[in-house]
Amino acid sequence: MTGTRTGRRGSTTAWADIDLHALGRNLERLRRGLPPGQAVFGVVKADAYGHGAGPVGRALQRFGIDGLVVADMGEGITLRRAGVTAPILVIDPPLQSQLRLPALHRLGATVTSAAEARALATAANRAGRTVDVHVRVDTGFAGLGAPRAGLADLLAAVAAAPALRLEGLYTHLSGAYGPYEDGGLAELERFGEAVEAARAAGLLPPLVHALSSPALDRPLLTGAAARIGCTAVRCGAALFGIRMADGERPLPLTPVMSVKARVTRVTALEPGDVADYAAAGAAPRRTPVAVLPFGFADGHHLHRLAGGVLLIRGRPAPVLGRPFMSSLLADVTDIPGVQPGDEAVLIGRQGEHRITAEDIAARSGLRPSAVPLLGPRIVRRYRSSSAGEEQTE
Repeated sequence: MTGTRTGRRGSTTAWADIDLHALGRNLERLRRGLPPGQAVFGVVKADAYGHGAGPVGRALQRFGIDGLVVADMGEGITLRRAGVTAPILVIDPPLQSQLRLPALHRLGATVTSAAEARALATAANRAGRTVDVHVRVDTGFAGLGAPRAGLADLLAAVAAAPALRLEGLYTHLSGAYGPYEDGGLAELERFGEAVEAARAAGLLPPLVHALSSPALDRPLLTGAAARIGCTAVRCGAALFGIRMADGERPLPLTPVMSVKARVTRVTALEPGDVADYAAAGAAPRRTPVAVLPFGFADGHHLHRLAGGVLLIRGRPAPVLGRPFMSSLLADVTDIPGVQPGDEAVLIGRQGEHRITAEDIAARSGLRPSAVPLLGPRIVRRYRSSSAGEEQTE
């Protein structure tokens, strides 16, 4: 059975297929690799890494996620309006103009100073509601978080406010994204000192979290986090089947997104014709080309894509020149019979070949998690079960 719901308008010839069934399997596999009782928070910032925050948030809620994480208040409110009722943690501390929003929309708030905590408590009191609070600790990553010195006083300020509930203590590891684990271990050691200070003061909250996607399959980091007493993890890229760091051991996860487009025209470059505005190179011979309605407005990785390929009729087709704003050219010299309407795969599998977000990231110099951040023309089509039920947004 197939149902269609129309949301944002976009191209009818370029789309992203989002496999929510694969999303659920990824969550299940991640849970299997964690110690019993660990809470899993799904990171759905940046429109769920381009996969669509509303549909993804609702799906994760059905799959039993313990909570969601977003970057700012606006993203949290968007999830609430999309029907998500699960706990939501907002990473950015609220601005002065946003202090009432956590109480009004039942959003968990991050604080990094006693002044932030007091201001939030005042706003929550006025709203007549209690706000869950997570304290972020600076362990050496971009100066983000509360200093470890004086942490007990900050925790005490949160705990003393009747309108605030001390729910979490967390940090974010930069070292987990490198090829080695040493940096992450040093950050975890510093976080462990903060956890011990909270414990000694009798102010350790129930949720203690430091590990994100690239750390979840690194035994040294997961072991150190367990010894500290971490009780939760944050999963973003891993939920979507994206591998963030070269040093990660392969996780048994499935990519959730595939990106496709229809060939709109088949033409040819004659000897001496150029393939882009830069006119950096001329065709040395007559070159059959397929035109696709997917350009750098639709995938910003195309700005810097070097030597990219896509798949047509199950075979690789090199991208010619620099893509235009809303289209690109593919060399189909070695793919006979290409016709307008043929399906091309930009991310995903076709025949025996597969293109991953990691492949594109390596060619464009971007982080793998940035590759699925598609433009608004690209329609997202959601498959919600193994039976293939679909909806479009």
